[in-house]
Amino acid sequence: MKIKHLFGLAVIAAMTASCSSNEDLGTAGPGTGNNEAGVGYATFTINLPSTSGSTSGARGTRATAGEPSFDEGTADEYAVNDATLLVFQKDGDDYKYIETVDLGSMVPWTKQDPANSGITTTATVTAKLTNAAVGESGNYYALILLNNNVDATNKKVTLPTATTDTYANWSKDVSKANAANYLKYDKGFFMANAPKYVATGEPETLVKIDKIYASKQQAEISAATTVYVERGLAKVTMKDFTPTGYDIADGTYKEANVKINSWQLDVTNKSTFPVHQTAGLKTSWTDIWANTRFYDGSTTSAFKRVYWGTDPNYNTGLSTVSDCEAAFNMITKDKVKGEAGETHPQYCLENTFDLNNMKQGQTTRVVFKAVFTPKGFTGTEKTFYKIGNNTALWKEADLKAQILAKAQEVLGETNPDNVTVTLDAPTNNLTEAGVHLVAAANVSHVTTAGATAGTTTTALTPDQVDEINAKLGLKEKTAKEERVGISTYYKGEAYYIARIKHFNALTPWNAGEAYGTANDKYLGRYGVLRNNWYELSVNKVTGLGYPDVPEVKPTDPDDENEQYINVAVKILSWAKRSQDVDL
Repeated sequence: MKIKHLFGLAVIAAMTASCSSNEDLGTAGPGTGNNEAGVGYATFTINLPSTSGSTSGARGTRATAGEPSFDEGTADEYAVNDATLLVFQKDGDDYKYIETVDLGSMVPWTKQDPANSGITTTATVTAKLTNAAVGESGNYYALILLNNNVDATNKKVTLPTATTDTYANWSKDVSKANAANYLKYDKGFFMANAPKYVATGEPETLVKIDKIYASKQQAEISAATTVYVERGLAKVTMKDFTPTGYDIADGTYKEANVKINSWQLDVTNKSTFPVHQTAGLKTSWTDIWANTRFYDGSTTSAFKRVYWGTDPNYNTGLSTVSDCEAAFNMITKDKVKGEAGETHPQYCLENTFDLNNMKQGQTTRVVFKAVFTPKGFTGTEKTFYKIGNNTALWKEADLKAQILAKAQEVLGETNPDNVTVTLDAPTNNLTEAGVHLVAAANVSHVTTAGATAGTTTTALTPDQVDEINAKLGLKEKTAKEERVGISTYYKGEAYYIARIKHFNALTPWNAGEAYGTANDKYLGRYGVLRNNWYELSVNKVTGLGYPDVPEVKPTDPDDENEQYINVAVKILSWAKRSQDVDL
């Protein structure tokens, strides 16, 4: 898997060439812009970033496996339809809200050379401010929001309105980000200031306004305040699947063929913050910004990006499936429809977590839908079955024979004609995709009362049903173990999962290791971060998937610490030794 940082950052040089102004937008009063009382002007250069992850050509290269490269993405991914400036003023350790300025679409945007430090396009605009004092000593700071408008009345992020609003409170208020709107990109992807790494403290997201001028003309000819922005969504693509499918090379299912047809994101976040949050990361791990995987450590970068952040459920422990379903979107098999190829991306809200919560129930994953054809399975019958933890695969007639044999044992019935096995019973259909236990509806027993008395069909008791399931190695789900049942692969459909790694090769894990408190080794191994492009490719398939989209395991770590072995048991024939005896 490759990770692409989706939004490029612009080079500062020559960025003041194309200037526009918000003066005619009617947001700051009617004046001419020449020394109006209470009015000031500031010029901003806004740089749209590229995405991280490509490894070839002009898109960039990776020096080390796991490190990001940069890709500008598609034109619609960096298009700008509306821009908003939020002005804050330094107030102690926080920043109080001052005003909002509509910047329009900021056209024209200038395309940058892909080699320019990850910047895709840039534009410069002069903004008219009404609540900020002219001069250099006002301690004013800027936050730029792009494509925040869904329509005339709805926004992706609710703007601050009162002068009592502070940046810290507003930016961390999950209610200010409408997740459903945030995910909409038909009128442009939401973007906001990208946090900048600083060696001496927390990353900086707000950008200090260099100077506020008394006239528009003066502002236009002066140095602009440069703001780097990033997209608010993460992007995932899948490289094309092998058209003929993937042949399993060895193991239990050697020579089976797996043809992957579609994929879909699963366990995606239902909430997000208005802007990229890094506050608190240094508090929970004091050395985080001393580790170069969390920021751009290049000495030549114009802007040092930050490669980690928090989300609303970053350190929220979720111990049950229902807890996970409340926080994340969980898909069903009918939703697995995504196509492979770079032109068929899927987007989601960022999803990050601390080490304590790097669990399967909280980690965004990909679900693959495939057709599994076992070796030797020919003809029109595509559905097959697996019984419990036994690895053998059975056709319908074979499964019925297995259930029949165990039912005879339990019932003490020597005549198989007196026992009927019905797989597709209306109340317990074993032929439907999924994992099932045998129920009374699946087995009926005919008893003969006498030569002239006729026959009677007797329903199995719950104890008899339980005993049949036990003999088949089947059991209900418990608090500690999953359900073990008959797995029905309807028409051969099998589902596979892959949890998305963020730092990937930068955080290697050895089987059997616990994450513990080893932030330096494992923090960020899994997760999806805004403005990052995760490119996945399927190299091989080694086993059988699930008969349905598997339920998440809320308390299990992303890397399995329980070790499993595949054991084949063969029952030998009696060693029969014959001898003749003379008496």
